[in-house]
Amino acid sequence: MSDRPDIAVVMANYNGARYLAAAIQSVIRQTLTDWELILIDDASTDDSLAIAREAAGTDARIKIFAQPSRKGPGAARNRALELVTANWIAILDSDDLMPAKRLEYLSRRAHVAGASVVADNLMMFSTTSRPRSFLPERMRRQASWISLASFIRSNCLYSRTPALGYLKPLIRTDIVRELCLHYDETLRIGEDYDFLVNLMAHGYRLLLEPASAYFYRKHEKSTSYRLRADDIIALMAADERFVGRGLPFAPPIEAALKRRQHSLRSLLLYDTVITALKRRDFLWAINCAAMHPHIWPMLIQPINARLRRLAMQIRRPTNEEANVEGLVLGAAEPAH
Repeated sequence: MSDRPDIAVVMANYNGARYLAAAIQSVIRQTLTDWELILIDDASTDDSLAIAREAAGTDARIKIFAQPSRKGPGAARNRALELVTANWIAILDSDDLMPAKRLEYLSRRAHVAGASVVADNLMMFSTTSRPRSFLPERMRRQASWISLASFIRSNCLYSRTPALGYLKPLIRTDIVRELCLHYDETLRIGEDYDFLVNLMAHGYRLLLEPASAYFYRKHEKSTSYRLRADDIIALMAADERFVGRGLPFAPPIEAALKRRQHSLRSLLLYDTVITALKRRDFLWAINCAAMHPHIWPMLIQPINARLRRLAMQIRRPTNEEANVEGLVLGAAEPAH
């Protein structure tokens, strides 16, 4: 009988006190009890450490480590990876939630399918919006294997597939050790995509399960929806480092990488136009947009998103976050 836990839940946290207790409770409530939670606090200035240490005081499976200075989510996760003793690694953000059967479900599916990397669908929620599936209906009919080319294409502009880099997979620890995988510490956004694309470049496919067993919280401090020019430039540099490794890629992968590079350049151009509009340089912004019509859909998206949020607030004034937390922390079944 091994003394190693089966699954290590890796959690990086910075000033996440508002949601941290609920995230930790969702781990404690797992029906699979053979886990360890490794929480790295990235020099928070709120009550995060006190909340985490209080939870650790009642459960020896919870291990808390505090960074002496803020180094970013990638560095925090890398520190956690160094400390993992379990057979599998699961990523949980400190503002998200897991239904009680999630780890048991993913572990079982990975073993049955012989998968080294398995991820589930996300259920996205916020204060004002009803929880909704991340994956479209056509991708929820059955489990599927995701190739490297498909994974890269999903993380490009105007893809028919949602950006699968947002997924929070369960990964075999021995693969991470063997490949010396680590998170790119230069990335503030997109570090999950970068980690997975470097793993999958070695021939591993991602088993995508259709069950919505990870609750992804959207709120005013979420970093994933605030892409700045510096973030885009960092993503472009990370992609260049990936391509520069010289791994042999089949034509579909090469095409997907070129499409992603074009997407990032378009995002940078879009950010340039938005910056010009903010400084009231309207003539330059209009001329730039006219010369690059492929960015027009992006210019319209913020208006549509704002109108949708307003409509949701009018229709549903109740606190959906509280409803979801009550559901997840009080129930044992993953949502479908």
